[in-house]
Amino acid sequence: MDIRGDPYGLLAAHPVAPLVSLHHIDAVRPMFPSHTHLDSLKSLFRAYQVDPARILQQSFCYDHRRNWSISVSWGYTAQLYPWLVPAHILDKPLQTFQTWRSRSQGPFTFNTRQVTSDPCEQPVIYFLEEVREVAKGETMSSYGRAVAQPEKACQRPDYVPVMAVQRIKVSTLKMSPQDWKKAPRRQCSEIVKLKDSTLQVKIRSCKP
Repeated sequence: MDIRGDPYGLLAAHPVAPLVSLHHIDAVRPMFPSHTHLDSLKSLFRAYQVDPARILQQSFCYDHRRNWSISVSWGYTAQLYPWLVPAHILDKPLQTFQTWRSRSQGPFTFNTRQVTSDPCEQPVIYFLEEVREVAKGETMSSYGRAVAQPEKACQRPDYVPVMAVQRIKVSTLKMSPQDWKKAPRRQCSEIVKLKDSTLQVKIRSCKP
């Protein structure tokens, strides 16, 4: 990662490509809140061990009844928006980071989204808590809501049901390393159900 600052935005919208390496770790903030650099790497590596081909792969889904958008960066984070966000926006990294040499806001070799200071224009963010293999070739990962400071919490009515979601659980089949030898393609996802403050999501191959 030839960047400085907070790597979150880049890792949450990783390109459709396998994760090759993480370097210059000491030049960025820890990847997980309340974690050291070492503990952050350990958390990410635990997910990598379960499904190395899928680590950090991003998928989107929508709840049209509630007007929600969900983005999952597998093995790291999930974002929940209380409005519908087009896929071509979701796949652009939030610019939480700066350039490597000049420590400036750009330019970069890829498009980014500006981070607003308005909490009502920000997604609710969740970080990986647990990942495990639940059946042969199938995994379940759990992402817990990051605790927002009271003064940074949105008080708008449409945020109330979103803030009630404490956890996002994601089920999926393991990704084959052979998939990367084919034409790269982002996988799809769908909301299974919302129950007891937990939103359940399933990642799957996109239907023709």
